[in-house]
Amino acid sequence: MHTGFKSLDEIIEINKGDLVIVASRPAMGKTAFVSTVANYVLNTEKKPVLFWELEEEEKKIKRRLISLNSMIEMKKIEIYSNQENKLKEFSEEDINRIIFCTDFVNNLSIYILDKPTHYIGYICSKSQEVTKESNIKLIIIDYLQLIKCNVLTSREDQITEILRRLKLLAKSLDVPIIVTSELSKKCENDKNRLSKRPLMEDLTNSKNGIDSYVDKVLFIYRDSYYNKCNKSNITELIIAKDGAECRKTANIQWIPEYLKFSNELEKD
Repeated sequence: MHTGFKSLDEIIEINKGDLVIVASRPAMGKTAFVSTVANYVLNTEKKPVLFWELEEEEKKIKRRLISLNSMIEMKKIEIYSNQENKLKEFSEEDINRIIFCTDFVNNLSIYILDKPTHYIGYICSKSQEVTKESNIKLIIIDYLQLIKCNVLTSREDQITEILRRLKLLAKSLDVPIIVTSELSKKCENDKNRLSKRPLMEDLTNSKNGIDSYVDKVLFIYRDSYYNKCNKSNITELIIAKDGAECRKTANIQWIPEYLKFSNELEKD
């Protein structure tokens, strides 16, 4: 399976049965990244997607997809969806594009689950059910730290168990599973580091779970978030794990008004 990001797809390939973690500090665009990948898989590869959104509501993910497909700013989509008294700001073309893309997104083969039950057992059983009913080819879960586990041990052991069960789920269903994850503050607060780029040690509190069950780890990093002198929105996708522990980087472009990433990089 490809992600739609050419520079990334030239470095890695996401295979059936893979468990992939996409991690970053807040505000780097984890949800935006996996939403863009889902949109590519739905529209270009024509494959059904199951999207577990454990933080936002289903309607917010659909609004992201409407913005991606209409190329209308997310702020405008929010205004239109809330039916605020600001529709005079919209051109007729904008309104027609939103209406068309709303219908278009509603007919995509995406199954969004935003139920309050976040226990790993429920996620696994429901994923099996939907995958068999709808021939799902990609599962996305946003995000790892919100998944609960009723194993009465440390959170480290719980995360390990969650990753183990997600890997078994990916293998049994023969589909890739992409899980977003937050990184610890260490990458920002460690004064001994020359860069705030994340390292594997910043990823959750379960080294054993990552080593044993995760096939690929991608970090999202944007230097301009920390370095205000850098006006570029070029974003690094750091491949921290891909079978072997090699570290490579693909560059993509962050477009904040659409909450999306693009292959097209800014030119000097």
